[in-house]
Amino acid sequence: MEPSRETRSPVLVVNNDPAVRDMLANLLSGEGFHVALAGSGTEALKIAANAPFDTALVELFLPDYSGVEFKRRLARVSPKTRVVVLSSFTTIRSSDDVLRFGTSDFILDQREIVELLHAASASRPAIAKPVAEDGRLKKCLVETVDVLVSLLEVNDPFFGGNSHITMEYARFVAEEMKLDQETVDEIVVGSLLHDIGRIGIKSDILVGKREISESEFKTVRSHCENGAKIIDAIDFPWKIKPIIIHHHERYDGKGYPSGLKGREIPIGARILAVVDAFTAMTAHRPYRSRSLTREEAIQELHKNVGTQFDPEVVELFTSVVDRKFYFHGLGPKPRILMVDDEIDYLMLLKLKLVNEGFDVAVADNAGDALAAIEKNPPDLVVADVLMPGTDGIAMFRKMREAKAPWGDTPLIFLSGKDESQTKVDALQLGAEDFLVKPVDLKELAARIRRARGHGASICFRRIRRTSSMAWGLPCTEWPDFTTSSDSTGSMWALVYSTTPSLPWATGPSPSTAMMEWTGMVGAMGIACRARM
Repeated sequence: MEPSRETRSPVLVVNNDPAVRDMLANLLSGEGFHVALAGSGTEALKIAANAPFDTALVELFLPDYSGVEFKRRLARVSPKTRVVVLSSFTTIRSSDDVLRFGTSDFILDQREIVELLHAASASRPAIAKPVAEDGRLKKCLVETVDVLVSLLEVNDPFFGGNSHITMEYARFVAEEMKLDQETVDEIVVGSLLHDIGRIGIKSDILVGKREISESEFKTVRSHCENGAKIIDAIDFPWKIKPIIIHHHERYDGKGYPSGLKGREIPIGARILAVVDAFTAMTAHRPYRSRSLTREEAIQELHKNVGTQFDPEVVELFTSVVDRKFYFHGLGPKPRILMVDDEIDYLMLLKLKLVNEGFDVAVADNAGDALAAIEKNPPDLVVADVLMPGTDGIAMFRKMREAKAPWGDTPLIFLSGKDESQTKVDALQLGAEDFLVKPVDLKELAARIRRARGHGASICFRRIRRTSSMAWGLPCTEWPDFTTSSDSTGSMWALVYSTTPSLPWATGPSPSTAMMEWTGMVGAMGIACRARM
């Protein structure tokens, strides 16, 4: 039975005669094949490097290569593409070159092309492959690349986790587009390695606050081609070089390095251009006052649809972000302090949480952790229960007993032992959660985000405690602000209207009190709220 048109793979036609190219394009398109055209071997090699083709129909004598030489060169950039040389039998029956192709290649008259492709699609025997084993090895390779790239970025305050987060965005968009698994894997690895060429660029150029010069900008632009050179000697099972090289191309052809436009840009590079821009816009950078919110960044993407970005990719990405990454792009990275005496486990947690979009500090004992909390209070602490010296429970008690704003910092406990009494003690002290090791790291990230959902009331508890110390009032005489507000003015109105017994008259005047209150909110509340 003849295969359905939907299952027929793309065909690359290489012929120096425009009339022949058009004839073949019309012939094959009418039979349901997707056709790309090239007038020379050089042009065909560029096309094949950026898109997969199952079959290449090649004229025996091209302007720049013979059919035999073209096949050799094509095998380097697209080893899975089958080459079919087009000629008449009378032309090639005495040619020694024919013998170099092997019995799996077809050399025939152009009239037989459609029959050949139908036959190849319908009856070509499937080659047995160890599918499960091949898939497992590829999965291991992807995860290894992910870990190695993450290790390169883990201590970078600005780019930490950038490649992993970009990869996650790109993977979900590729899956939303219903691309085949091979292409999805290609996009995943290409996204992880897309900025590897940045390794040779000075950090003051990448993250300096000054305006960079024209020559420095050229250096920044070179990271695309430099990245491709770095991985050139690695025989990846995917075509990731085109993604790395072309992820700064623009849909209108005004990008770099090649000025490709529209569908000339590989689909992986078109996806990466969108997600990379979103990641950059929503990340903290020292050369701008603030990052964009998720909504602002999405608006910027839509403003540049059709000029910088592929419209279809932007539309799908918007949907993916809203459904799967609603917690990204909401301000500066949340600061998490990890406390655990197992150094290897501590670094694993840091690596994974940085990839989830958190800013992570670490301490391997309770004393160092308390000093770090006092010096630079985090948004949340994740601490092991069982530690030598002061254990996690004792450390948490000291935090709660401290007469300081950081005493109310939320905390999640981890423990290697599933002991009921320890859980009860931790939760009664006010712990946000209690997890037993080994912890699924995605679950831990989700629980951290959930715990930080209580961040508004925590911020206000800090303000209340600080204000109590400033005015000499017990905390119980202050209202418990459990609802976040979007402005210091409305928070002031809430305070003043609900606490008439507070000493505004005997102490500072209402206007002075408001200034002091606003100062405390500015120093503590806004910074906390911005991270939620």
